[in-house]
Amino acid sequence: MSRSAHRRAPRAALTLTVVSALLASAGLAHAQSPASGQAADRAEVERVRATTQALIESLVDSGLLPREKANAILKQAAEAGDKAAASAASADAPKPPVVRVPYISESVKAELKEQLRQDVLKQAHDERWGDPGAMPDWLRRIRLEGDVRVRFQKELFDKHNLAPDVADGYATQTSNGNTLGWAPDLVNTQHNRDRMTLRARLGLVSELGGGFSAGIRLTTGSTSGPTSVSQTLGATSTTSNGATGGGFNKYAAVWDRAYIQYQDESGAGLVAGRFGSPFFGTDLTWPDDLNFDGVAVSYKPAIGAADSLFMTAGAFPLREFEVSNQDKWLYGAQLGASLNLASYTQLRVGLAVYDFAGIQGVADDKLPVSGASVGVKPYLLTEYPVGVRQKGNTLIRLNRYDTSSATTWGLASKFLPINLTAELKLLSDYPVNVRLSADYVNNLGFHINEIQRRAMLPDDYLPAKQTAAYQFKAIVGHDQTDKLGQWQGTLALRRLERDAWVDAFTDTTWHLGGTNYQGWSIGGQYGLGHRTTAGVRWTSTRSLPDKKLYVSPSDPTKSGIDLSGVPLKIEVLQLELNARF
Repeated sequence: MSRSAHRRAPRAALTLTVVSALLASAGLAHAQSPASGQAADRAEVERVRATTQALIESLVDSGLLPREKANAILKQAAEAGDKAAASAASADAPKPPVVRVPYISESVKAELKEQLRQDVLKQAHDERWGDPGAMPDWLRRIRLEGDVRVRFQKELFDKHNLAPDVADGYATQTSNGNTLGWAPDLVNTQHNRDRMTLRARLGLVSELGGGFSAGIRLTTGSTSGPTSVSQTLGATSTTSNGATGGGFNKYAAVWDRAYIQYQDESGAGLVAGRFGSPFFGTDLTWPDDLNFDGVAVSYKPAIGAADSLFMTAGAFPLREFEVSNQDKWLYGAQLGASLNLASYTQLRVGLAVYDFAGIQGVADDKLPVSGASVGVKPYLLTEYPVGVRQKGNTLIRLNRYDTSSATTWGLASKFLPINLTAELKLLSDYPVNVRLSADYVNNLGFHINEIQRRAMLPDDYLPAKQTAAYQFKAIVGHDQTDKLGQWQGTLALRRLERDAWVDAFTDTTWHLGGTNYQGWSIGGQYGLGHRTTAGVRWTSTRSLPDKKLYVSPSDPTKSGIDLSGVPLKIEVLQLELNARF
């Protein structure tokens, strides 16, 4: 190579370096110019580019730079400019906002996950996800309940009991011809009886929302009395067409409950229609099978963390007349408290007063002997009907005594009983719990002078005052007998005097119903399986020793009428099988 060629090579390399730098600067300036307009104006950029291109063309013309190499340099400069422009556009683009996520510990994450899972499971259960047979919402608010009881009952009468016909229907005639009685419907006092009974009940309760609910219930039994819904199997009755029933004949079902109820969170409540007893008490006053017609209100305010008061009041029609305003009503009011005396000791006590308004009999000797004055005057609205009364209460004859027509009976006493009830629960962690209850009744409505006036009785034939009743009961064992092996034992003592309580509303096991007796009862239940139990009960009662049932206040020396010769002793054995659903 010649000396001139050696000198040209370094100069060409230096020239190429300068040209490349100028082209890169021109490309960068081109990229920045549209975005900022601050690095150089458009004219300066174009001047630099034109100068650079002219320099390259001069190098090509002088032979220092081949044409192919010059084109490659120009292409490289253009690509560099495009990249610089793209980078500038990306730098100027708005950036997304920064999201800051707080730190959550693993334990909190697990708790939130479990809570979410429970919420989803509950919603799935309530709404029955994936269940093709899912019921509509209104149907899911309905709850069915019921029970079936089959019972064998043996009724044993003492051989010394006086026959009803010998005792003249357990009635006596006064000196002026009026009649007093206490068990005119009694037909059996000496013949033992074996029978099987059936009680079946089916109820429906619907939760309506907002504190409201409604319920209805069907049961076996009849409309002949309010305190029992048991059906005697094989029983027959006599009508004008002859005997009916028996021989596997079918039995009737009746409505024994139909009500609307409201209960709010503050403890205020209301129930109207036909419903179970709203009062706290025992079967001394209100038997288990008895239901109330009418309306009752209640309030149960809390008086501490675990204690509360309860107040109940109600009005219940007993008998309504179309042609008279002398309707018969029951009014009741009760005040009580539920107290936790210790961890495993609970006490409940209540004081109630009941007014059986208008049920006392009023004799009327001015009525025609043959019955009612048709279309003119109602006939003896104060009668104590045959289908309601049982036995025990002192009765007076209402229609004229000098007639051969059948006697119409009415209650001698007014009934304004007070009722004090206490129940103590002794609970434990062991199967054996103890429940003790005491119940006391006293009829404040009994007044001899007032009875004498209504019954038109002579001074020497007035009923003695027998108006008190009490019961003590102990229940030992499990609180419930819903499972196999659970059990309960019961022992009760009772005394129920003649006019302490209306005999129509008494338990039909004790003394086969009615008042005027004392006795005891022992029994138990054992769980055979889920909600299935077997039970046994023995009840022994005898009539009270009424040596002076009728005493003359004008002459205390008189002995009165001696009724000690009309004893009535009854033993009742019950074996039963219960199932509840």
